[in-house]
Order: sequence, then structure tokens, then C-alpha cells
Amino acid sequence: CRLVAPRTREMMRRSSAAAARFLLRRGPTPRVAGRGIVTKTTTGIVGLPVDPDGRAKLIALSEKILKELEGIPEDAEYRKAVEAITTYRLKTATELEDEAAIEEEIGMGQLEELIEEANDELGVIKDYKEAKMWEVVKEMNPDIAKSEA
Repeated sequence: CRLVAPRTREMMRRSSAAAARFLLRRGPTPRVAGRGIVTKTTTGIVGLPVDPDGRAKLIALSEKILKELEGIPEDAEYRKAVEAITTYRLKTATELEDEAAIEEEIGMGQLEELIEEANDELGVIKDYKEAKMWEVVKEMNPDIAKSEA
């Protein structure tokens, strides 16, 4: 430390002490209920910010999707597919608390992406129900109608 001027050494000592006081005053790493240690600062996707309530939102949206699917006949292939995917995601999100573990288990991207996908799916369900697409599919593909008979 001889190469550093005494005045500079004193400034470095003071700034180190200030940094230590700041860290002590700040306390432990913040935690959010159901999220574990908050470490994610970015999704890495332009225009998609980190959602601090990602797990809770995914659970709520999954429950909403399952409720909306009730208006579609149980034998509709679309309902079966969406119900299976959504039920799996809901089960995973309710059983695991750590968001990184949820993302890894589902394996379809980050929670923020899954939330966007769920919101999009709600729009598709609305359109599907309004147009009664399950009837259109049967008309377009007579094999489906035969297999149900």
C-alpha cells in the first residue's frame, strides 16, 4: 500500500467503512413469501420484466384457465390438451415454492413467459367457446365424428 498516497488510502478506508455500514444496515437478503431468495433481476428478454409475484400469478391464471375450460365439452381434444398442460403447471407451481425450481420442472421457459402464455390461452379459450370450434372440428374431420359414434 506504499504506492498509494496517504490521502487516497484514507479515502479508501472511509469508503470501505461506509460500504460496510450500508451492508449492515440493509440487513439480510430480502425474501418474498413463496419466492425464496430474490435474486432474479432480469428475464433477459426485451420488454418482459421480472414479475415479483410470478408464482402466485401463474397459480391464479392456471385456476382461471381450468374454470374457463368448463364451458367446452369434455370430449373436445382442445380441452383435453389444455387441461392436461394447465393441471400439470398448477400442480408444479403449488408443490414447489422456489421459482427457479418451478421453471426447471415445467421446462417451458421462465415464469414470466408462462404467465404471458396463460393470458394468451385465456383469449384463445374465449374465442374457441364463442365460435364453438369443437363443432367445426367435427365437421372438418369426419373421422372424429365416426370414432365418437
